[in-house]
This record gives sequence, C-alpha cells and structure tokens, in this order.
Amino acid sequence: MDFLENCLKSVLAQTFSDFEIIFVDNGSIDGSIDYVKREFNDERLKCFSAVENLGFAGGNNFGLKYSCGEYIVLLNNDTVVDENWLKYLYETITSGENIGAVQSLVLTEGIPERYYKKNGTLNLLGHNIMEVFSINENGTGEIFQLNGCSFIIRKSTLDELGGLFPDEYFAYAEDSYLSFKLKFAGYKILHTSKSVVKHLGSATTKDYRSSFRTFLQERNRLMNFLIFFSAGFRRKYYPFLIKNLFLKIMLSLLPGKYSLKGILKAYLDLFRKRHWIKSEREKIDRIKKVNENEVLNFLSGKIFNGNNFAEKYFNFFSLLYCRIARIKVMELK
Repeated sequence: MDFLENCLKSVLAQTFSDFEIIFVDNGSIDGSIDYVKREFNDERLKCFSAVENLGFAGGNNFGLKYSCGEYIVLLNNDTVVDENWLKYLYETITSGENIGAVQSLVLTEGIPERYYKKNGTLNLLGHNIMEVFSINENGTGEIFQLNGCSFIIRKSTLDELGGLFPDEYFAYAEDSYLSFKLKFAGYKILHTSKSVVKHLGSATTKDYRSSFRTFLQERNRLMNFLIFFSAGFRRKYYPFLIKNLFLKIMLSLLPGKYSLKGILKAYLDLFRKRHWIKSEREKIDRIKKVNENEVLNFLSGKIFNGNNFAEKYFNFFSLLYCRIARIKVMELK
C-alpha cells in the first residue's frame, strides 16, 4: 500500500491539473482498490478492476479502454513523480512535428548515476546498451527505447497503430514492441530530463519465479525482431539466435543469471507461436512507413555494455558479423 499512497499523492499534487487517473486493480488480492477508494477522494481518480492478473501489457490495455483524454500517460505504481512531471511530458510532446511519444527521466533504484547522462538503446537481442544518445542542454533528445515506466503518447497515435501492446507479451519488452512500432510508422521518440520520476524498480514483479521471468524476458525480446523485420533480415538474424541460445545456456550455469528452464521454454514458445507471430507481422506491415535499415540505425550491434576482455571479444565478433551480413546497426551506418 505504501507504493500506491506515495505514487497517487505525487500525481494528484501536479502543477498541471487537467487530467484523469485510471487506476487498474490488476487482479490483486491485497485490497488495493478498496484502499484507494477509501483514502483518495478526488473526482479525477477512476478505479477499475480486472478479474485476473493481465500482466503489464494486458493491464494497461484494460485501462486504456476507459480513458477519455487526448493524451495517454503510462506510470508504474512503484514510483514517485516530481510536481512538474506531467507538465513537462505534455510540453515536450506538443513541442514539434511527428513526435510519437515522450519518456520521463526515470531514476531507478540501483542504476549508476553515469547512465543518466546519456540514453541507451537496444542491441539485436533486445538487451539494453547504455550511454548512446545524447541529451541536449534543455534536457531533451531523440531516442529509440521507450521506458514503459513513464511516458506520454497521443490517443490518436495509438488508434493509428492499433493500440498499446499485444496481450500475449504479459510483461517485459512490451515497451520495446511499442518503440519498434512507433519507429516503423515514422514517429520520433523523445526523452525529457525535466519530467522526473523516482522508481523503485521491479517492485511489483520481484515475486515472479526466476524461470517465469526469464521465459518472458527472453521470448519477448526476441519475438520483437521476428515480428518487425523482413524475411531477408530474419535469415541473417537466425545465427544471432543460435549464438544467443548457447551463450544464455552457459550463463544459466552461473548463479543468479538466467534460468535454464526459462531459456529453453522461451525458444520452444517462439516455435509454438510462429503462426501468431506471422499474423502479427502482417498487421505491422500495413502501418510501416520507414525502411528497416533506418530503424536498425538506432540499434547497437554490441552484445555487452562492458569493456573486459570477454565482452570486447563478443562485441568484436558480433559487429564483424553485422558488417559481413550488412546489418546496418548504428556502429556501421
């Protein structure tokens, strides 16, 4: 309940006051919705209950159905926002043409301060590569990876794109899915450091079993590439999948890394869902306005962030393969 109290109090104290809050009780059993109704008497706050836990993806899709605003903001419940958080999100998304979405500066517990001086991107396996995109003196900059913890997007843009997330993702990498969708549809994604959010980080998912979390993370990260990219790219991509499988199996033998069961289940489920992936790919193809090489220019060919010998070794050969296969990642554009 502490998460909800601190989060809702900070949202209701915004200097920008023209908004509604759609509170979704996502199948919880801790009395959250009764607590919110009892403790927060504000006409801007509307509460809705899902019958079961729909995950991050399904829960947000559920809440979107009840929203009436021109703009949609997603915010995790394990956050506290600054008083001008919403003001700066709104000002940034209305500051120029073709801006599809804007993310806040999300200060996550345990993330080193140096990682906030630049924004990161994704590599070809869907993992974060840090310190890539510059932030200008006004605190803004164009990015690729949207942070699902706190961002704003127009309702009309979501209508054009066919909604937020596929329910099938449940949790993890659904914000990457939306990022790909926006980029392929020709939209810019921006960051603003003026909209500040303090985030505890995975507070609502820490109880997930390791194998389930690994399964969702691995499957969804890779599924994005199988959905959004062409057959020609996928033929070049399959060696990455094979290398990734063996690398993750090795890492699963180390304590605290990956669940071997989760990794194997992820790859098996990608095969099982091949017809759904094909159907989703056909939907995405209808909204594409941008060549996939332009999107690849926002992605990294590196495997790891670090600079030790092993990481440099893997990064060197990963980028070498990209060069040989003519995969136009940012390091090779």
